Amino acid sequence: MSFSLEILHQGSSELVQLSDNEGNIAIQISTKGALLNSWTWQKNQELNEFIDGNNLQDSWSHFESNGFKSAKMTPFVCRLHEGKYSYLNQAYTIEKFYLGKHAIHGLIYDANYSVMNNYIDEKSASVTLMHTYEGTDPGYPFHFQIEITWVLQKENKIQVKTNIKNLSAQTIPIVDGWHPYFQLGKSIDDCTLRFSCKGKLEYDADLLPTGNLLKETRFEKGQYLKELQLDDGFELETNVHTCYLESKKYLLTIQPSAAYPYLQIYTPPHRKSIAIENLSGAPNAFNNKIGLQILKPQETILLETQYQITLK
Repeated sequence: MSFSLEILHQGSSELVQLSDNEGNIAIQISTKGALLNSWTWQKNQELNEFIDGNNLQDSWSHFESNGFKSAKMTPFVCRLHEGKYSYLNQAYTIEKFYLGKHAIHGLIYDANYSVMNNYIDEKSASVTLMHTYEGTDPGYPFHFQIEITWVLQKENKIQVKTNIKNLSAQTIPIVDGWHPYFQLGKSIDDCTLRFSCKGKLEYDADLLPTGNLLKETRFEKGQYLKELQLDDGFELETNVHTCYLESKKYLLTIQPSAAYPYLQIYTPPHRKSIAIENLSGAPNAFNNKIGLQILKPQETILLETQYQITLK
């Protein structure tokens, strides 16, 4: 059979490796965080790695300081102003990780997931991971269940599906996103980035949206990334959410569903990779309400993204 699944042990977590053996393609999913930590393609005796992932042998002690590589951001994304918000006339303060004075990147990026299901046939291999958040942070005392399914398909395609179900007896606020770092060579300076958007979110000095949407046209036909520094959010065009990262050799196509109408782009100082983050809502959405969703008890939302890398 062309596809296979293997459980690997690395550091304090397990890795689920999905492989397309005929295509010499493999991805590795960590059961801690449910994140995509590796995406390799062996072509012409050369092994290419497209994810700037984590050294899981070093456990997770440096995960936050290393940039939250590939993190799942739930129930809020990016920054939450001073970790504070009000919901149904009740004030809450997040206790988990802060960068400066703001809480960042949600509560479950380092959660342990259980393997619920896996499937292999001639066209794909998949694994479904599940975690139940039991309201352990006083700043978010609501319960929800999250299921994440990773699928490796032919033609070097990856699909990831996220199901979030409200297990609380009341409505809950929710925002979801991913924080992967992609690399198509030694430096992103040799790449172009292309997508269509309604505009760029205006940020204040703390990288929090002001509520204004600024005109942005640089990326419509492809923007060369050399010396371009980005830590910006964009509202994507309705029904046109596809983003392209292109090097001289490879083309990465990212196709999120309509449930991810926002895009955050971050270029780290080392310039080896670029974070391309699909978001269901804007940073600080618990306060500014931009893209914020309210889930009723037992209600479920589905969010999907597909990635594909092809030779040019």
